Amino acid sequence: MKTKKTGVVGCGWFGRAHARVYNEISDLVAVCDTNEGLASALAKKYDTQYYLDAARMAEADIDSVSVVVPPRELPKVAELFASRGIDVLIEKPIGTDLEEVLALKRHEDEARIMPGFIELFNPCMKRALTVISEIGDPLMASARRIGRFPRSFWKIGVILDLALHDIYLLKRLFGRVESMESVLAYHRDDRFEDAALILLEFQSGTKAVVEANWLTPTKERKLRIYGSEGTIELDFLTQETLVTKGGRSPSDLIEERRIRSYEFEEPLRNELEAFLYDEKNPLPLSEGIEALRTALSATQRGIS
Repeated sequence: MKTKKTGVVGCGWFGRAHARVYNEISDLVAVCDTNEGLASALAKKYDTQYYLDAARMAEADIDSVSVVVPPRELPKVAELFASRGIDVLIEKPIGTDLEEVLALKRHEDEARIMPGFIELFNPCMKRALTVISEIGDPLMASARRIGRFPRSFWKIGVILDLALHDIYLLKRLFGRVESMESVLAYHRDDRFEDAALILLEFQSGTKAVVEANWLTPTKERKLRIYGSEGTIELDFLTQETLVTKGGRSPSDLIEERRIRSYEFEEPLRNELEAFLYDEKNPLPLSEGIEALRTALSATQRGIS
């Protein structure tokens, strides 16, 4: 397998994580940030080139790049690379303007364009896709995602920051969103929502509640699926999957099975390896667009 030449645009904390993984699984040839201190420090750490201008970096000999910049800038920076035939992983939420993201589709024949939806590469999610048939017909789902630090400096609310994760996970499990029943949002001010409850119905008929907030001083990343013959609970932090099955009579025994990896798997590494080396794009841009469309719609409904 040919080792890819890679780069990272954005040298904040998550951009640094991308650079660390790329340094392990590829030939990291460049990093970029408008903050020279961040860019030069990261380049020095991995003995690579740094740029202050993404357009200049797009002229370099690079096969694939991660774009890890503030949400409003994601599509514009991705365009610089995709238009030159360089494969692009666009970090979540992949943009804040749907039309700007849709415009990237014209480059799909030139480059692999992949949304950076990391939880799809968490081992507990991969496990859920294999065991979901054990709980019969999926009737309902409940997702809860609590973060400790608001990202309002990105000029987005909790729906685009946190709830989007569970929207794309639920879409992968149950198909497209057929309807959005309601959105209840809490705002500390008029700019961005800080907590939200979103009720969705999916193509499969499954109904789901998505709960997200960044007000509570705790951290939680869980998804529970309720089926006609049992439940599955996913914990994205511990990477544990709990399958619970029981009969229809109170006297029937309850069966519980906890599944987890022998070793902790880093979802980011799984994601970047798939982005670079899978034969086909593991997450087409169209999936990211549909998840973003739902999240933006929920954001608007939460305002009204």
